[in-house]
Amino acid sequence: MFEFSLHTFTQNEDFPFFIQYGKHEEDLTLHTHKDFSELVIVLSGQATHVVDCEEFSIKKGDVFVINANTSHAYQSTTDFKICNIMFRQKEILSYNYDVMKAPGFHALFIIEPTYTKNHSFTSRLKLPAADFLMIQKMIATMVTEYTEQKEGYQTLLLSYFLQMITLFSRLYPSTKENTETDILKLAQSVSYLEHHFTDELSIHTLASLSNYSERHFTRLFKEAYGTTPLEYILSLRIDYACSLLRQKRYTVTEIASRCGFNNSNYFYRIFKKQIGISPKAYEKNQY
Repeated sequence: MFEFSLHTFTQNEDFPFFIQYGKHEEDLTLHTHKDFSELVIVLSGQATHVVDCEEFSIKKGDVFVINANTSHAYQSTTDFKICNIMFRQKEILSYNYDVMKAPGFHALFIIEPTYTKNHSFTSRLKLPAADFLMIQKMIATMVTEYTEQKEGYQTLLLSYFLQMITLFSRLYPSTKENTETDILKLAQSVSYLEHHFTDELSIHTLASLSNYSERHFTRLFKEAYGTTPLEYILSLRIDYACSLLRQKRYTVTEIASRCGFNNSNYFYRIFKKQIGISPKAYEKNQY
């Protein structure tokens, strides 16, 4: 099986992003992505999408994401043309954009790729005709920018990419097939968590938003995010604490309270466990 790294397509380590058209008149062999995610928009035709030996039918207007370490291939292609956007999510989306808290974003970019790999879920985002035409034009502009690489092309590409993922994130929950799926239910709970992580949250509250038992919710969450809901909340709180410490406007005790920690000693302990140094040492090292 082939394994592609992003370096296969671009050697620009400062901008880990690549976009291209792909026209597959023959089968594309089974392969994996070593270090990048791939956003795929089907522009014409149809094919059989093989994901870890499971087969799904895909066609014009389908949008899906394949993350690293997932094997996939295209077979039985008919007039099959796609747009591939390859990127390292942690670097390209390193800023905490508000769309990254949206249910549709979590569903499309985080949860669905895991479910596709482990539970044979097919892509559930299908672009309406008007939105498809808009995305087609956006892709054409992005491919031109990437090819010509004029001054500021990276900024323009990132702005178009953010527009694209924002549209996809808005469309995902409105797609009829998605309204009652595990993917969207979990995504809605995670979105609530993202907006209220400094509040006093319980697994019971989060699970009830999805109409799941606490045990089922925790299992689905850990499978999608690789961690428990509590660990995820603590990670968000510590990230927020770091941003407040960099501002140097509040005392450590005030920051602990603002981040949802009622006990300063517990905050110190969790912060040092995750960051490796104490909050005061972290603040001191910020210039």
